[in-house]
Amino acid sequence: MPDVIDQFIATAHRVVWCTLATVDRHNRPRSRVVHPLWERDGDALVGWVGTRPTPLKRAHLEHAPFVSASYWDPQHDVAVAECAAAWHPDREAVWERFKAAPAPVGYDPGTIWPGGPGGADFAVLRLEPWRLRVGSAAALAAGEPYRTWRGC
Repeated sequence: MPDVIDQFIATAHRVVWCTLATVDRHNRPRSRVVHPLWERDGDALVGWVGTRPTPLKRAHLEHAPFVSASYWDPQHDVAVAECAAAWHPDREAVWERFKAAPAPVGYDPGTIWPGGPGGADFAVLRLEPWRLRVGSAAALAAGEPYRTWRGC
């Protein structure tokens, strides 16, 4: 049986799109749909999100630099990552990661951001999970609990 990190990556990369929630300055959640790429880093996990650095998103992350990334599919499989989030300066490297990754997680970011990795409308969020939770509907129906992982 794969460990929790591997199971999370498998589910996330199969589902592809997730709901990413931030918190505004009044501590109210705000969600949007994003397309992260996850990479295992030893016993840890790192997520990358290409995104538009809107004033609202910047204000949310300045107020609370944490996000919740939630995946769900029609078979009711679930994968959730609770993460620290930070703007990452090396936009070109992450751009290339997305181009090199296999589909459907990999894609050409230029189709969304024609200005390239140096364009003003492209930014990168680095996600560092401190908690993962994964579960398949079949396992949950059989009485198995969600599988969890806690980082540092």
